[in-house]
Amino acid sequence: MADDAVMALFETFNLLLILLAFVIFTRLAFKGKGLGNFRFQLSIFLLIWVISEIPHIAESVGLIATSGYEDLGLYLHALSMGVFALFVGWRSLKFVTLHPTPPTGMISVPTEQPKGLKG
Repeated sequence: MADDAVMALFETFNLLLILLAFVIFTRLAFKGKGLGNFRFQLSIFLLIWVISEIPHIAESVGLIATSGYEDLGLYLHALSMGVFALFVGWRSLKFVTLHPTPPTGMISVPTEQPKGLKG
């Protein structure tokens, strides 16, 4: 019986932390000011992830019955992973195109003599 009380306490604490994360990432998304902003994109991904966890934890605490929506959390989680994959892929591609790799096998030779050694 003590295990059930401890588990219920931790599940309730977990739900409160998830709701706090929801509030924080909602605030960060609104402060992002644009779709291309890194903060906005990461906050939206994390919001989807947080939303997918709320039904599972609320059911384990006994707040809601999700018998008709068993797969909803799974679908939301899959959506968040898909959004995250697109986010990381787009950011990686953007980084690679903005910072091309330097040519290898070539030594750059300065064309001017250093200013401190003239004369």
